[in-house]
Amino acid sequence: MQWWCVAVMVVAVVVVVVADTHMEEALRGTKERERRKELKEIEREKKKEEEEEEEEEEEKGLPSLLLRPEEVSLVEGDNSKLELFLNKVPQGCVNVSLILEDPLGTVTPSFVILCDLTPANVTLEVTSRGTTTITASASPPQWVSQTSPFCVVSVMGSQALTTAADVMGWLYTIAWDVSFLPQIIHNWRRKSVVGLSFDFLTFNWIGFFSYFIFNMGLYWIYDIQIQYSIRYPGSILHVRLNDVIFPLYAVVCVTLQIGQCLLYERAEGQRVSVMCRVLSGILVASAAVGCLLVPLVKSWWWLDVLYLLSYVKLTITCIKYVPQLWVNYKGRSTAGWSIYQVILDFTGGMLSLVQMFMLSGNYGDWLSLLTDPAKLGLGLLSIMFNILFFIQHYCLYRTPPSSAVRELKGKDGPLQGSEWD
Repeated sequence: MQWWCVAVMVVAVVVVVVADTHMEEALRGTKERERRKELKEIEREKKKEEEEEEEEEEEKGLPSLLLRPEEVSLVEGDNSKLELFLNKVPQGCVNVSLILEDPLGTVTPSFVILCDLTPANVTLEVTSRGTTTITASASPPQWVSQTSPFCVVSVMGSQALTTAADVMGWLYTIAWDVSFLPQIIHNWRRKSVVGLSFDFLTFNWIGFFSYFIFNMGLYWIYDIQIQYSIRYPGSILHVRLNDVIFPLYAVVCVTLQIGQCLLYERAEGQRVSVMCRVLSGILVASAAVGCLLVPLVKSWWWLDVLYLLSYVKLTITCIKYVPQLWVNYKGRSTAGWSIYQVILDFTGGMLSLVQMFMLSGNYGDWLSLLTDPAKLGLGLLSIMFNILFFIQHYCLYRTPPSSAVRELKGKDGPLQGSEWD
């Protein structure tokens, strides 16, 4: 068994254990299913009652309390105006208290009274860096339909650093976008995919497709957005259109590479490995099980299915480069692997990490690096794989041995010298 298969098997076992746990919970027997059916009926009745209450509120014409803007970014020492208002005339005067969760500054006034549609202006002054939330609390609560609007406040040390971080964001986005093209061009120029790992392409396609569904669900599906707001009250969903477009673009590029594998010359026995098929099947099956659990388990939402897909992407990111490293090692050559995509991926990864540290320092939020170890760890892991590819290409396998030429030759004979560059 190939050495990298052991690592893949460990990940597969973890996924199987998680999937089995959910399956046991969903299939405990007839009595359990009947109990869930009763709970589902109760939930339907409760939802119907809530809808009736909402209709009654609309008939009563209860106003909503609104705080605008919902997000504010300021430089340390600056101030900003916030607007607090009702969208309908209330039954009586509504008392509103403004609460600043972390003491990064002051809100003046911290207490206002709204009796009509006239908005109340408050001033936010920030004195230290960080991130906090301003929450507006209404009293009496029965006179308004939304009693706790909020505004997320981010305080930076320097606008210039933030601008530089934004520029780096654009640069690493461009680098990652372009990084998919060199391999396509490399395959086209050689009219061959000899030396390219089909396992890598399989993992890459599943990973980016999962990531596309994850972002698309959070960006477009209203019910999932509601589930997010219920589970994470006071949090703003930062999924933008570009977060949907990038993985879709990646899926298209990887699909083109897979198409090249079907059209161009391949080495004898070059195919997707059994281990890759097994692991890919487990990952896809876990996502399918997650979908089946939604109607069966009350606490399991479609939001959880999306997070399960994000874990599929994270798992694949950890292992997808290993098969290509093994193919290069086995053939003592990097002929089928475009080094330019590695250079661009490395550039994007380094810029992403630099941006992460710049923003953490500028906003005084170093703790965020520790509270999100997955993002930092995966970034460092990708860079480590890129360095290994550099070592293979520029140090170990600069000139392929004759045995590698024999292994990698296709139906038209061995590759010519210029094609190894």
